[in-house]
Order: sequence, then structure tokens, then C-alpha cells
Amino acid sequence: MGGTFTDAVVIDESGNLWADKASTTPDHLLDGLVGALEAVATQVGVSLDVLLAGCGRFVHGTTIVTNSIAELRGARVGVLATEGFGDSLRIARSPRSDARDHHDQLNVPDIAPREAILEVPERVNKRGEIVAALDLDACEKAIRHLVEVQQVESIAVTFLWSFLNDTHEQLAGELIGKLFPDVHVSLSSRIYPMIREYERSVTTVLNAFTAPKVARYVDEMTEALTRRGLRVPVAFMQASGGSLSAEEAREVPIVLLDSGPVGGVVGANELAKELGIPNVITGDMGGTSFDTSVIADNRLTMSARSYVQKLLTGLTKVDVVAIGSGGGSIGWADPRGLLQAGPQSAGADPGPVCYGRGGDQPTVTDAMVSLGFIDPDYFLGGRAKLLKDASDEAFRRLGKQVGMSLEETAAAMYRVVVASMSNAVRGITVERGHDPRVFTFFAYGGATPLFLVDICRELGIKQALVPNASAVFSASGLLASDDLRVPSKSRFWTPGQPVDDVNAVLGDLEDSARQNLRTSGYADDEIVVQRFGDLKFQGQIFELTVPLPDHEVDQASLEELAERFPEMYEAEYGPGTAWVDAGVVMMAVRVEAKASTRKYRYEGGSVANTAGGEAEKANRTVTLPATGEQITIPVFDGDLLAVGREVSGPAVIEKKQTTIFLPEGSRGVLDASRNLLIDTLL
Repeated sequence: MGGTFTDAVVIDESGNLWADKASTTPDHLLDGLVGALEAVATQVGVSLDVLLAGCGRFVHGTTIVTNSIAELRGARVGVLATEGFGDSLRIARSPRSDARDHHDQLNVPDIAPREAILEVPERVNKRGEIVAALDLDACEKAIRHLVEVQQVESIAVTFLWSFLNDTHEQLAGELIGKLFPDVHVSLSSRIYPMIREYERSVTTVLNAFTAPKVARYVDEMTEALTRRGLRVPVAFMQASGGSLSAEEAREVPIVLLDSGPVGGVVGANELAKELGIPNVITGDMGGTSFDTSVIADNRLTMSARSYVQKLLTGLTKVDVVAIGSGGGSIGWADPRGLLQAGPQSAGADPGPVCYGRGGDQPTVTDAMVSLGFIDPDYFLGGRAKLLKDASDEAFRRLGKQVGMSLEETAAAMYRVVVASMSNAVRGITVERGHDPRVFTFFAYGGATPLFLVDICRELGIKQALVPNASAVFSASGLLASDDLRVPSKSRFWTPGQPVDDVNAVLGDLEDSARQNLRTSGYADDEIVVQRFGDLKFQGQIFELTVPLPDHEVDQASLEELAERFPEMYEAEYGPGTAWVDAGVVMMAVRVEAKASTRKYRYEGGSVANTAGGEAEKANRTVTLPATGEQITIPVFDGDLLAVGREVSGPAVIEKKQTTIFLPEGSRGVLDASRNLLIDTLL
């Protein structure tokens, strides 16, 4: 479920795939979801009730959490904090973002208003010992004030050192539940039981901010789908790259952040493994944003303590970088008279000007219609008719502001968007030590295939791939995910210290993860557990997560790990980077419990994607974005192209839900699974 479209994919046991989409309905998200499901049921040739009744697995990815935070449209949140620490959220890590520039400030948004942050007397010390008992009378008074006076619908409890001793947070949570059972409660010791007060508080408050909206959506969706015939539980994609139950999604919705784009990255990695491609850059351009990630040696890139809208959280997630470049991104003239594109988006409503729904600002989609690359009579396979005259008029108006003709303005918008997306890819590759020239670019989402060759040429990438069903590839990637639980907890250890406490915490985390998966219907022999530790050199800010022995750790094994840590550190960050003399400290332990799910692999044949007939369509006149030259190029029906067919640029390949542009000097060939392999630099 994206900001503009909601995608649905069905794969059966024989490997047949059906896909379709519907406009997202922001005011009532369930309508867009049901619309997409009904559309794909029509593709399959059955009613939605019959489709759901025969469903063996249902996985949902959604941007509801991402959009709620980005738009600051969540619950009114109250916070209970330890006395003396009520301003931690506002002080943050200091607004200074550049030590060399005192004027460069990071303006952190207020998720919880200051008048709704109340302090209560209680204190736990750094050893987890209670040094001041929770004042229950003061706590009750604060809770009543938050609900009755401040009108909050969700409360975050963020007591100091609660990750070592959660007694006081549990008492506060029970008191809230007793006094106001309809108010959602987020305890930091449950949401993120790790050291670093600020990150723990932010993660917990963001969870509280999004929880009521997510809970209402989950309840409404599961009830509606069950009523229509669904018999299996709904699983939700999470930021770490696996799925989890609807019950857990209700309680800890913050883990759903970026779950839609993460599905695409997971699917890209599975496809890359099948094709023997180890290094992949993903590009997912939908209606609202362009999302990109790096897969190196078939390993997803993970980001620890991720920023969410300028807020530093404790989330460990698949590293997906998003910029405001999508099909709905709006073109505008800045005060200097220069053309810009995004990050503002027309979204699903009113959408681009060519939709004819009242939008009057030209978008990236309008540019591709005006340039001739999108056929206004074949949008979504002809189900929607676009208004080219309206797009042209919008670009004439914008062109007057920037001193260019209609065609020049649309072509310039293409180049601006390509530059923005190329810079985003450069940021996650070159700036992080990766050479993009040794990667393959996987282009999916409804819009990326129009721009992929020029993005690749900007970065020297020679090979690209457009997956079959690329317009809904992130949705299909959800079906490649495993059920995953990744609990973590701070536990400190340095060489020479006993390991009993480390083992106890690891045991508790593993028991909890296994029980969660058992509740989801998995047997113990279906669950694979790996253990990890977060290690660093004394004095460092960030840790490196490294594997721990699968068995109970002993003194010798941890001491050996500490001795090998400099070698592991330099393997990650380069020779000479280890700070050996500082000594090693373990800050936290993690458990990854995974239950492999059945993968429904697409085999290349389906009702909706069967090759046959003449693939050549009528030639079309287009305006080349690089030169402004108007030329006539061949157009091919991508759904009718035969396996092994080569198409050389300049050419356009049209599919029902996406369009692929091959400029001169590029060539595409269709493989046996109907993925288009593209040589970008011939």
C-alpha cells in the first residue's frame, strides 16, 4: 500500500502470477486495499470471496506508519517521564548538525507537545536497582491529567534505565489500563529495551503516535477480510525484512516503518539469488517517492539507529533511502526561476493533471505524457484515459515561469528527476564505499523503468533488470519474506567479567521469540535461531553487530570473540580502523528467530502474462529528454514479447502497468521468467 497506488499480487502453486492495482484511498485505507484485491480477483477470474477463501498465505505491506510520521498525522500523545527528564525529547542530541556552522540547526518535529509530557517521581540506577519507588498517587494524577485535560489517546512511558528493570514501567502501564482501558500504552522497556535514553524515548513516542491509527486499521481490515472469506491470519511486513503477526503489528506498529519498500528489496534479493547476481542496487519509483537500497553479496544492507523524519530512533531496519521523486512529484519554479521537481506530490487525489481530477500543477507523469513516452489511451492497460492536452497546458504555464517551451520544460523535468534519483543512488553506493559499476540495477515500481537507463549511465552501471510484474514487484516481494522475530536487549560485558547474565538474557530473548512464532503456528523444528552481540571499542558511539555462538556462551568463547573483534571490525571498515588499545565492550545482545515460509516462485506463465501474437505496435513520435529532438521510435507490447526477443533502443516497451524506455545504445532481452535484462552501455 503506497501513497498513490495499492498493489495486489496473487501467485498460485504452479507459479502463475496475477497482479493489479487500485488508487490508494488515504481517508479510508481499507477501500483502496479492497479495490486492489477485487481488481486482482478479476484477473484471476474469480470473486474476491472465492480468492480469499482459497488463500494459503496473506502478507500485507503498508506505508501507514511512514506516512503518519511524515505528515505528522497521528494520535495526540502523552508522555510519562522520570522526574527531571521531561525535556529529554526536546533537548534531543542538540539541534546542532554541523560542528563547523553554528547556524546549521536540525529542527526536530514535536511528536508530543510539551504540555503533554509529565514527570513522575521514580528512579532506577544504572545497575537496575530501585533507588526511589514509583509514586503511584503522583502517577495516577499525571495519567488523569493527560487523558482528561490534555485529551491524549495514547501514552508513552519512558522511565530512566527501565531496560534494566521494568518494574516501574509495568506498574504505570497497569495503572493506565485500569483507569483508561481505551488508551493505548507504549512502554519503552517493551518497545526498545536498550541503552540510550533519547533513542529509546523517541522510538517509544513514535510507536505511541502511530499505534491508535494502526490498531483501528488492523482491526477493520482483518474483520473485513475474514467476513469476505479469508481463513489464514494476516501477516505484516516489518522494517527488518521479515513478517510478523497482526497482533504484534497492533502493539508495536513502529516496526512497520517502510514495510512496503522493504518488501521490494527482499524480493529483489530472492530474485538475484535465483539469477546468480550477487550485487544489486534497487530502484523503486512509485507515485510519491523513489526508494533505493543496496544488496551486497546477496546480503541486505541494515541500518541501526535509523533516522525517521529527523528523529533518531533505535530501529534496526533494511536500509532504504527515500527521496520525493515519484510519478506524482510536482514541477515548480524556485525564486531564481529554475525548474524543480518534488518533493511535494499530487498523490492519488487529485493526482497528476492528466488524470482530470482537478490537479493543475504538472507532475513527472504529466512530463512523460507530454514527451510521448506514456500512451494516454493505454494507461493501466487502457482502463484509464489520460488527458494529454491538460498536461501540455500545465507545462506551457510552467514553461513561462522558467523561460522554456512546453517540450523543453517537460524534458528538463525528466533530467531533474534523473539527477535526483542518480544522486540518491550515489549516496548509498559511492559515499559508502561501494562501486556502482559492479552492481546490477533492479528497476521496479510503476515509473522507474522509464528512467532506468539514464540513471545507470549517470553512475556507470552497465547492466539493469526490470522484473516481470515490475509495477507491483514490492507487493510480490512480500511473499518472499519469512516470519521473523528479532528481539534485543542491552546487556554489558567486558573481557574478564562473568557471562552468566549474558546467557540469562539471551535465553529469555530466545524463549520469547520462539513463543511468538509458536503462537503463529510454527513447530519448534521449523524455527531457526541465531544469536548476535553488539560490540564496539571503548569510547565509540556506534556498535558492530557480530554473530555469537549458537549454543550457550561461556567465558572462553566470549573472550575469543573479543580477541577476534579487531579483525572483524577491519573487515567491515578497512585496514587500520580498529582501535585495539581502547579495549572491547559488548553493549547488547540480539536474537534472530526465523520460520521459513513456503515460497510461491513465479515461473513465467500466467493468465495475465502469456506471450503470443504480434508484439510490435504502431510507431510513436517522442521528444528525447537529452536533446529535445523529436523522433519516431518503435513501440512493443511487453506482454506479447517472446522469450529471448531482443529489443534495441531507441524503443518503448509498454506493459499494462508500466512503460520501459530504452534510449539509443541500450538493448533489452526477455529471459525465461519474463524479466527484461538490459545492457545500458553498448
